[in-house]
Amino acid sequence: MIKTNIIATNALRIWAPKKLTAKDFRQLRPQIDSLINQHGTIRLLIDGSEFEGWENIAAIQAHAGFIRSHQQKIERIAVIARHAWQRWMIGAARMFLHPEIKVYDQKHENEALQWIIG
Repeated sequence: MIKTNIIATNALRIWAPKKLTAKDFRQLRPQIDSLINQHGTIRLLIDGSEFEGWENIAAIQAHAGFIRSHQQKIERIAVIARHAWQRWMIGAARMFLHPEIKVYDQKHENEALQWIIG
């Protein structure tokens, strides 16, 4: 289950679970949509340090659909990544996504937070 915490007026911290499910994105959508409706654009700090992958193809499709429908309303994304494959995927995604994305390791979590709220 994805956990969230509002860290600034227009910024949300998201903790990704070990395995993402399609249900995770259905549960996250109302909170993201509400912040976007209030502020126009938002910023995200995503803690992917425990993330190991998706439960199944439906979860991957839900994730892709969520990104496609929200990316234009997200200014910045900071991702805390533990695995090299996460950094590779984020690097590839940068070419196709609207938000500015930076990747941090866990020991630079405070830098990520400052970049998102600063």
